[in-house]
Amino acid sequence: MSKKDVFKRVLVLICFVLVLSPLAAQNNETDSASPQTEIIKGKNGEDIVITQPEFKGGIEKMYKYISDNFEYPEDAQKRSVNGKMEVEFTVEKSGDITYVGILKGLDYSIDDEVLRLLKAMPRWIPATKNGEPVRYKVTMPLTIRASRNKKSSQALSDYREQ
Repeated sequence: MSKKDVFKRVLVLICFVLVLSPLAAQNNETDSASPQTEIIKGKNGEDIVITQPEFKGGIEKMYKYISDNFEYPEDAQKRSVNGKMEVEFTVEKSGDITYVGILKGLDYSIDDEVLRLLKAMPRWIPATKNGEPVRYKVTMPLTIRASRNKKSSQALSDYREQ
């Protein structure tokens, strides 16, 4: 691994820590290693327990996956493309990722790279409803930043589920 690659990964990890710090401060009461669970009332007043899907290993592993596998397109590098985009995908009952899409694109070459990255994502731990796996749509904003030397980039995400 070259010094450039090491520098790129260190920058990405530092940015992920900065992004995660406010999220961790808001969730002091919950265990970050376990998926989010909510209890809602059903039509007949019964409790329905919904557990959101989770990237295997947790959100930190997801950020690592993104930083390790995102390849900043050369044409976007030349134009120093930066900005925010929003993606969505479905986590199936099996944990497979399907229906990957761009809700708010940034640049055609970056959009293509993000789609490639999401489609290649490993299986997730699926969402559950009363203990049974269910399909679940995930929406996730990403921030793409070109570094000053234009030879590396950063892909940051702020993970949200729906």
